[in-house]
Amino acid sequence: MMIEPKSIIKTRRRTIALVVNSNGELIVRAPYYATRSIIMEFVEHKQDWITKQQKRIETENAEFVPVVIAQGGIIQYGGSMYTIDIENVEKITLFGNYILMPKNTDATQLRQWFLEEAARTLKHRVDFYAERMQVEYKKLRLSNAKTRWGSCSYYNGLSFSWRLMMCPPEVLDYVVVHELCHIKNKSHNKGFWQQVELNFPTYRNSEQWLKKNRKIMEIL
Repeated sequence: MMIEPKSIIKTRRRTIALVVNSNGELIVRAPYYATRSIIMEFVEHKQDWITKQQKRIETENAEFVPVVIAQGGIIQYGGSMYTIDIENVEKITLFGNYILMPKNTDATQLRQWFLEEAARTLKHRVDFYAERMQVEYKKLRLSNAKTRWGSCSYYNGLSFSWRLMMCPPEVLDYVVVHELCHIKNKSHNKGFWQQVELNFPTYRNSEQWLKKNRKIMEIL
């Protein structure tokens, strides 16, 4: 049986694109002029690719489950796993392999803690690399993004998802360098990647980690 689209979105684009979302549903993006018969012919031709993507999503969904804030729960911070320990403490604190939490801590409070950690850490890393790379950014803001780790605006304002705090330090640093490189080059052309490699030689390892672990953005 052919896998059919959950929805077809037509925009001012020139080609047909297929996206399998986090629920394993097929979304088609097509030009306004593309007829349904043309779209479905394209979808039929890509059935093997769609099946492969759905299997990958199924595996990811099984591995990256939402954080449960309870005694003994697990949460990732800085690329390491910490066990949740509900204690008589005033604020969320890392202690050895544990993350201590006050009673009645909820997801909103945990996200706020991550946001505060990100504000401190990212400001330090952005300033460190900006000085080393001799570039200047206009402002730094944190976002609640679940699909984008970082961005650099046309006016060189930087934005990073606080969820970077779940990543290993070298991955966070790579995202910082990546966005700082966009200050001088807004595209992803060959010259851009040469600058990334010059400033962060092991960037490919971090790119692979982000691709493999992108679902971590959805667990909290």
